[in-house]
Amino acid sequence: MQREKPTKRLQFLFGLAAVWLVVAALLILQLWPDLPKTDLGWFLLVVVGPPAYVAGEGFFGWLFSEKHGKEISTKQFSWLRVALAFVVVAVVFGLSIVVSSILKQ
Repeated sequence: MQREKPTKRLQFLFGLAAVWLVVAALLILQLWPDLPKTDLGWFLLVVVGPPAYVAGEGFFGWLFSEKHGKEISTKQFSWLRVALAFVVVAVVFGLSIVVSSILKQ
């Protein structure tokens, strides 16, 4: 008896699961040795972490793209671009501290 070939949807789901686990593993390596200590923390790391990581990479790649940089200043190096990047990163860092403190309660 021959086995049926997996459908495209099943292949896609297995591929997505593999990528998801790789990203979750990378997040665990980045957080080492300060790993989550609660079930909620692990849930957030494994379930919410990979999409948040990919979304963050996409957002900051878009935000700090050459196109946006040239709209701020056409110079090769611009203190205004550096200042705006600092503000954006500070806001995201501040939000992450707030969320972290809420989750610790």
